[in-house]
Amino acid sequence: MNFQDRVVLITGASNGIGRRLAIDLATRGAIVVGCGRSLERLQATSAEMQRTSPLSTAIKCDVAKLDQVREMVTGVLSKFGKIDILINNAGIGMRKPFAETPIEVIEELMRTNYLGVVYCTHAALPSMIARGSGHIVNISSVAGKIGALNIAGYCASKFAMNGLSESLYYELTPLGINVSVICPGPVRTNFNKSFDDTPPKSPASLVVSPEFVSAAIIKAIEGRRFEVVLPHWLALICWFKQATPNLFRAIAGRNFRRIVETKKT
Repeated sequence: MNFQDRVVLITGASNGIGRRLAIDLATRGAIVVGCGRSLERLQATSAEMQRTSPLSTAIKCDVAKLDQVREMVTGVLSKFGKIDILINNAGIGMRKPFAETPIEVIEELMRTNYLGVVYCTHAALPSMIARGSGHIVNISSVAGKIGALNIAGYCASKFAMNGLSESLYYELTPLGINVSVICPGPVRTNFNKSFDDTPPKSPASLVVSPEFVSAAIIKAIEGRRFEVVLPHWLALICWFKQATPNLFRAIAGRNFRRIVETKKT
């Protein structure tokens, strides 16, 4: 795909995967609009984008708030006339037993990770449908395919995103709009710094860089692929779970049980 002059709206562009993706797409000639909650970090991202794409810009927006999302999308369409690619990347995480997680935290997870995707997609879709073209890219997680210990609220938000993505694929593909869902494992960012030492810890061999994920996302957009799991050998684990769910659950349950029992003692 030629990204030259394509208008790309990326949520969660102030750091991590979103920041790297915004810079990489700007380098390829796209007009990138990055949004996030931290204006200071957004300005740093914007400065990097504008080195290669002078029209690229950043907008402060909390995707968990519908009025801010509508205002942002209206502004982008008014300024650029279109949104060619919407990348729903904004997200927050947690790692704590469900019974110890405040309801307010679970609600915040769903508002940002799932409803944020709903709000942005719903706002951008009418213009895509009218033009008969566009691409929705949802940055999910392997946690949206495999439930894991102590991240029930996070898993729920990502499973919801995956279900939404699959349904939209069937609904929008006939209208000329592509849908992709990207499911990385742990990524080397500040995303989980507040709970990085909380068990279960991810093996170092699982952790990938934002650069690796950004390159894979761009490749998925170019190839119009629906689903990508990263790193690729994690896709085999997801396949194993789907093919033999009872065996997978027995193996995973035995490993997770050790962590639970260790904490009890």
